[in-house]
Amino acid sequence: MQQRISTEIATSASVAKDAQQKPLLVLPDHWSGVPLGIFPLPCAEERGPSHAADPMLFLVLSGYSQRKYRYNSNVIDLETKPGGIELKGRDYQREWARWDGTPGFTVGVRFSAPVVNRLLRGVSDFNIATKHEFFDPKIQWLVNELVSEARQGGPNGGLYSESLSCALLGYLAKHHGNQRGFDQYSGKLSPGNRRRIIDYIEANLGEELSVSRMAEDVNLSPHYFSRCFTASFGMPPHRYVLQRRIEAAQRLMLMTEKSFAEIAVDLGFCSHAHLTRAFRQVTGITPKALRRSKPDNASEPS
Repeated sequence: MQQRISTEIATSASVAKDAQQKPLLVLPDHWSGVPLGIFPLPCAEERGPSHAADPMLFLVLSGYSQRKYRYNSNVIDLETKPGGIELKGRDYQREWARWDGTPGFTVGVRFSAPVVNRLLRGVSDFNIATKHEFFDPKIQWLVNELVSEARQGGPNGGLYSESLSCALLGYLAKHHGNQRGFDQYSGKLSPGNRRRIIDYIEANLGEELSVSRMAEDVNLSPHYFSRCFTASFGMPPHRYVLQRRIEAAQRLMLMTEKSFAEIAVDLGFCSHAHLTRAFRQVTGITPKALRRSKPDNASEPS
């Protein structure tokens, strides 16, 4: 009997597509986080040998199924339902699989060596232990937030997708990986590095900021920089930058006649609507309400 060739799981050719044959999830051009895609959940389907070229994480978005996997002639029974998580390490190798259930979708996150090395710096052997069908609210939130950010076109910039990705990598390395030391406290930024980062952020509030760029400036990996930054400022980098942008927007709204659209562009927001949403989230009021509060405000810029 001829041996069947193993195929790689979750390739770009196997992503879920809409009626126009476009992928259901397209990453923005400025995406700086881990690569991810949406894949169809098989139903009434049988597949042959497959393997993972890179460590991967899958989170079920919709659909239910009963599955059978065969490893080394041993068959295991699994259940798939929304919120279920599956990890596939680099050593993952399956001989055969069968799905029976309702159609649905799952998001797959690929931890390729170049991306992991960029975010963790110097870690070339990152791997996770293969684990089937478990639930973890932390992982679920991080992955769903990455999907939401990508679906919206990355309105919060590369800074946010990088921060989420660093948090996900660190959590997996600590709880499901082969790396040691991720649970150790990273300490705070030195006073000099803290000042350097503050000056850099203030000088580039309207630009595309990234965790990688700031981390490089203080000679840390993005993962450890995020932890040190949070310990130093009491909040993660993306939240600090958002707060500083909103504070700058308040000054411009009260002290200038610039339109809200102009202020959005000046401060790195992707649109007037994005500025309004973020402003209300941070301050509890809308930009229009703030501008109306000006005593000498005779008219409102568009």
